[in-house]
Amino acid sequence: MGNIAPSVLSSFKVKLTRETPYDFYLSGDRVHGIIDIVTNDKTNDLNFRYGPLYVELIGELKDVKTNIYQQRNLNNVQIFFRKRAQVIKIPADNSPTEVSQCPTYRWVFDGLLDSSLPSSLPHCDGDDSYICYYARVYLYRSNLSRKVPFTVFTPTPMLLACQQLLQNYSIEGNVQYEGVKLHGVLSNNGLIVPGHCHMLEIEISNPMKTTIKSIRAILKQYRTVTDEESDFTIFSTILTGFRSKGFNNEYHHNIYELSIPLEKCQVMAPTSSYKNVRYELHVQCHIHGLFNSHFTLTLPTICTTDHQRTLKIMDELKSLPEILEHLSIDEEENSPPSYEDFIISEVLPKYDDVN
Repeated sequence: MGNIAPSVLSSFKVKLTRETPYDFYLSGDRVHGIIDIVTNDKTNDLNFRYGPLYVELIGELKDVKTNIYQQRNLNNVQIFFRKRAQVIKIPADNSPTEVSQCPTYRWVFDGLLDSSLPSSLPHCDGDDSYICYYARVYLYRSNLSRKVPFTVFTPTPMLLACQQLLQNYSIEGNVQYEGVKLHGVLSNNGLIVPGHCHMLEIEISNPMKTTIKSIRAILKQYRTVTDEESDFTIFSTILTGFRSKGFNNEYHHNIYELSIPLEKCQVMAPTSSYKNVRYELHVQCHIHGLFNSHFTLTLPTICTTDHQRTLKIMDELKSLPEILEHLSIDEEENSPPSYEDFIISEVLPKYDDVN
């Protein structure tokens, strides 16, 4: 395998049709992308000397297990999905008369995701389990590669009639602590969508005039990637309307807008029983007392894939379906391992990226 010196490369870019953090693929979708490589080598053809160029779509699970000595194994990475994409080289206009022009190489690729793939579950911190996907782009006879992450979610179809029905109902609950009663109502049946505003109604009954210092709304995600459930804070904000010294009125009622930033899309996998992904909205009430205590009202919520953005097809990809229709496949690909068989799958070899 040959080596490409960093000085030979002028640019190496990979662009997907759906990119993080604002967009995602659904399991069963086709992944399209464009690869652009510009070199400073005007004497050697990049594809002939170092190619061919390959693209693999990969699903990876990092299983952090605790051994008998209570030590965390951070390197137990398993590949549960691996499929080679079809790659088509686009002719470049590298005119030999323009001596100063750097050779430019361009490819488009097309790959199919399995319909049974689990949702992406990015790691919350440095030592937890996760599920991630990426496209690995590499030249076969070189040490050159790029790893481009993307997000995959399991589709959560919902009939229009059900959506209309959800809008007519609310999730509500009550909790009482030290004479303070907190009542909360979440509209739209607890349906949470990144990039949208959600209405939270709060009602406080405080007959003993206990000082309430603050109320915080926290959206939590609970997931079980392997055999341990972990939690992750998606969103946290202090509700407005309380004085800096606290609130001790007998009654309080207000409706608050909770806006979930769209960039949270990449960590908000849809609610699913498959990998036990669920969400809760915690309304945390902090009161002034001997131990500065607090209590929490928990409201179950639902996350779906309704925030899927409209795909804008790049000009270079508009003719891809016609090209693929007439493209002959020379090699028959082996079926990738199923998700259930990921434990016995092989770990990919490591390739050093060119800076």
